[in-house]
Amino acid sequence: MRQSRALCITIFSLLLILSTTALAQSGETGLPRQLTPIPPYFSMVNAWLQADADDARRAQAANQNTLNACLALLEKARSAHNATAVAAAQRAVNTAEEGLRKNRLREQRALKALTWAERLRREGNSLGKVSGFMPRIERSVEIQSANGGATRPVTVDTPPILRPGETLRTGNDGRADVLLEGGGLISLYAGSALTLAEGGALAFVRGEILCRVKRMFEVRMPSGSVAILGTEFVLREIPGKPASVVVIDGTVAFSDIKGTKIVLVGAGQQSYLLPDGTPSEPAKANLQEMKKWWEE
Repeated sequence: MRQSRALCITIFSLLLILSTTALAQSGETGLPRQLTPIPPYFSMVNAWLQADADDARRAQAANQNTLNACLALLEKARSAHNATAVAAAQRAVNTAEEGLRKNRLREQRALKALTWAERLRREGNSLGKVSGFMPRIERSVEIQSANGGATRPVTVDTPPILRPGETLRTGNDGRADVLLEGGGLISLYAGSALTLAEGGALAFVRGEILCRVKRMFEVRMPSGSVAILGTEFVLREIPGKPASVVVIDGTVAFSDIKGTKIVLVGAGQQSYLLPDGTPSEPAKANLQEMKKWWEE
């Protein structure tokens, strides 16, 4: 009996070893797999994109309610044969339809970017250092490597990321948004260029950009610099025109390249560099008539 029992135990042990070995070779151990660590930056990117998609859906619902109300007013105006009211109602309908279109596009863009973010997140630390993720890329956009080599176009098949030292350029019809490593969003207008350094520091090369940053941050320009105190503003560095800043919300410290003079520019104000290279005193900006290209 003892020999039979010992033989059963031996056979059972051998089967257990064989089955465990086979499972290990197939990669199925029956134990939870160790997940690849998620880079904190891509966790932030994923959360930002999901929030943007959710916000776009809520905005669409509001747009649709507004559109329905405008269509009802248009029908009443037509029934009353009031040409003035019809024209006004039609303008309101057009505005509501445009808002709905933009927010649908915004949701689609966020969902597409989420697909890329998830793909990059799975690659984990094999990606190397990433300084920026681009949730929006439209038409001609290209990246130049940190060593100043040849540029490469950004396409639907290109990972929408910027590495330290790389320069992002938009063509004459291009648009791009960049989520910074340390938080904040930079939007590039057509014909613009910027370089991201280690830690998300920004060197603005040329063109026009919109910055939405909620932390201490500095932008270096060819002819000046801006220290950000948590704000939303537009920077312009266009050949033949003085560099300027227009603040939409918050406050920025605007200075010449040597830091000779610094002015604090508040919400609704603007400043530009004078012929001697120093910034002008802040003055009121006309935000109502300002071209809001980032909303297009």
